[in-house]
Amino acid sequence: MLVLGINHSNDSSAALVRDGVVIAASREERFSRIKHDSSFPTKAIQFCLLTIGAELADVDTVAFFWNPAIHAATPNRRMSGAWRHHLEFLHSVPNQLLPMMGASEPPPYLEQRLPTNKGDLRIVYVTHHLCHAASVLFRSPFSDCGILTVDGYGERNATFIGHGEGLTITPKHHINFPHSVGSLYAAFTQYLGFRANNGEGKVMGLASYGTDRYVAAVRELVRFTDDGFELDLSAFAFYHEHGPRYGQRIVDLFGPARRVESELTQHHKDVARGLQSVTEELLLHLAAITREKTGSPRLGMAGGVVLNCVANGRIMRESGFDACFFQPAADDAGTSMGAALWVTHCLEKQARPDGITATDYLGLRYTDEQVEAELVKAGVPFEKLENTPQIAAQALADGNIIGYFGGAAEFGPRALGNRSIVADPRNAKNKDTLNARVKFREPFRPFAPSCLQSAVGDLFDSDVPSPYMLRVYNTLPERLDDLGAITHVDGGARVQTVNKDQNPRYHALIKAFGELTGVPCVLNTSFNIRGEPIVNTVADALKCFFTTDMDELYVHDFRVTKGR
Repeated sequence: MLVLGINHSNDSSAALVRDGVVIAASREERFSRIKHDSSFPTKAIQFCLLTIGAELADVDTVAFFWNPAIHAATPNRRMSGAWRHHLEFLHSVPNQLLPMMGASEPPPYLEQRLPTNKGDLRIVYVTHHLCHAASVLFRSPFSDCGILTVDGYGERNATFIGHGEGLTITPKHHINFPHSVGSLYAAFTQYLGFRANNGEGKVMGLASYGTDRYVAAVRELVRFTDDGFELDLSAFAFYHEHGPRYGQRIVDLFGPARRVESELTQHHKDVARGLQSVTEELLLHLAAITREKTGSPRLGMAGGVVLNCVANGRIMRESGFDACFFQPAADDAGTSMGAALWVTHCLEKQARPDGITATDYLGLRYTDEQVEAELVKAGVPFEKLENTPQIAAQALADGNIIGYFGGAAEFGPRALGNRSIVADPRNAKNKDTLNARVKFREPFRPFAPSCLQSAVGDLFDSDVPSPYMLRVYNTLPERLDDLGAITHVDGGARVQTVNKDQNPRYHALIKAFGELTGVPCVLNTSFNIRGEPIVNTVADALKCFFTTDMDELYVHDFRVTKGR
């Protein structure tokens, strides 16, 4: 069975699933070069189909990430132009489905068949948080787990708790919008002068520089309950049609909102710290409720809030679960894959394939011949290497900043070695150098370490694998001098662990660097500059390389230099 999953909202995306195996998945932004592109994912769909030489007519089902029956029955929703388009799209839903639009409990999915000149096209509209949940259960190593999904909002839900077992996801509890962790964080993100649904990671990094001065004040805006929480809605306006997401009470409590690109003061850092601390408390509270309601010793999480790796680290350490899985494409992009997996397994009851190891390397890839042709076409100076990881590792040890490009592009928002900028993690000055000369971004932004999975416990305070860079560990005190460029001001680091099976090319680079320096770890940041998506094509990589102060670029086994 061939299922095409589509997400058409924040971070529009497409994913292709054949008999339970994810064949390809990509965000539209990687092709359009518009960060967080929310347009219809035409290019991502084309990429997925071309991966196996298929056409849309070959697809058995198109799985859509949103259930319009529920959304249409939900009043008082802030709607972007994209969502207005979705409501207009309801006019195409067959008349026999329209009475279901006002139902108090619409079904978890709607099904539609559209006639085409090549036969009927089957579309299944899956409830948003079930898409998140399916992306957890069917990509995790668990056959049984508690599922917690947390984001800004789905059709109604902003938090979903379920139990995943076998091919079934059983809802256990939900918290509806506007009582939303994601919307709470987005409102403060905007108040702090960053773009909502874009700058939340900046706020998380900024929080490490703050004090606990405003923790109690932020906590006053949230009422913790036995089965969840409620926001003080008088402090927020994200559920209104227009205007800022924060309300006047936020201004009364914390002062005027920061102007975009204005100076970041200690006050702003303290507000960020208050928000981050309360968000961590909320997520730990929701994890405890998930454990109580599902009884499972394992936890899987998705939803945009799950990109908060500081909170994930605390959940892993403090929630009491034996094991945790954080979906690498936790944001809305991952719902395209989740929708396709839900149709495959929950609706059609296809068994999960045996021996499949989840990976985030699902995007565009090149052959060596295609890479060489692209380099020749670009007319750039390059050479073919025989031992690329060793040569690149020596370049890092010599203090160079390199681009490392190869294999399939990452689907999630983190660069995991296939579309990465890499540097020596030892020199603390490399952080400032990268932010100023290469990334062109705020100086407080941290960088992540990629380390050998076998050595993570020798460098950090946990030896649990973290293949998707979604957990924060503390750098061991005795290794601070070795990891000055990737240890944040609070002593933590957003760790990615790498083993040979996961990514042999990147593993070889880190291993070679470790043999040269005694530090089996590199500094890793996404291959892009501020405001742009991660590079996707060879041409994207060349553009970024030649317009920044990187020293060398490695594309497969080819080294590109600037001829200087």
